[in-house]
Amino acid sequence: MRALLIAGLAGLAGVMAFAAMEPPALKAVEAAINDRFRSGLNDPFDLLGTARGTYLPGYGAVFTVEMNLVTVSPLAFSPFSQTISPKEIAALHDRKVKKLAVLRDAMHELMLSAGTILTTLPGDERVTMEAFLFNYRWENGAGLPHKLMMTADRQKLAEAKSNRLSGVDLASIIQETEY
Repeated sequence: MRALLIAGLAGLAGVMAFAAMEPPALKAVEAAINDRFRSGLNDPFDLLGTARGTYLPGYGAVFTVEMNLVTVSPLAFSPFSQTISPKEIAALHDRKVKKLAVLRDAMHELMLSAGTILTTLPGDERVTMEAFLFNYRWENGAGLPHKLMMTADRQKLAEAKSNRLSGVDLASIIQETEY
């Protein structure tokens, strides 16, 4: 009976924590992610869907987005151009390598913003962002990850933004993983 009561209280705490994490805050971070990745006028990311966020009680907020690092012209697959030259494949690879650095910087900025937007998220819970990176089969994927994930404590992100941390200091609070 006591174990059932403890389990029930733990479940209630999870529901209360979920209720404390306001869906409008999650939607605001999703919108910021979508806007940031669509905003590159000269060379935007190619979003393959909108960002999705969820709250995991006891862990924190998780946001995912699927994208191609660069927009591949539909003319590359036209009846007039049935093959893609090795030179075009190499140029696309070079563009993607450069855009990977841009993606990292953008995700750092978004993580800092999320730390201040998600004010109802407990400070010791985490903000996690994961970008799933799409590549065509015919592409040269050497040195390009399939996923880039960043995670940090919400409170540390909020403090980093207020203290205007960057570079090495920011890298010390945001853990990055590539797959």
